Amino acid sequence: KQLPLEGFPFKKLIEQGSVKSASLYFRSKDEALKLSSQTQLKIEEDDNGKYQLFLPGLAITDNFQVISKKGEVNPRISCMAVPYIGGFNPDYSGLDFCEDAAIMILDAITADNKCQQHS
Repeated sequence: KQLPLEGFPFKKLIEQGSVKSASLYFRSKDEALKLSSQTQLKIEEDDNGKYQLFLPGLAITDNFQVISKKGEVNPRISCMAVPYIGGFNPDYSGLDFCEDAAIMILDAITADNKCQQHS
């Protein structure tokens, strides 16, 4: 089951804007308006006039790092809880996923630490 951002147990991260809802941008304004009029999906226009579809759960990178409301990647927080990332990535599940995700997260953390040591 996919869970909404509002159900995320770490409320302070939501309040501080450290995490945001997963969303996808439409290529076509016409398609966004058409879908919006035909469904109950949450579709909104952003400050730049682009339309986006909001999905259940958190916005994450390919390395499972959360993305803030400002669009910044947080290298210190990873989320691989399927109910909170399934809206954006519905094919994530099972033991194969867990092993692959853990390796990707570890690689991202290790790479980030190497960058910080050389700074």
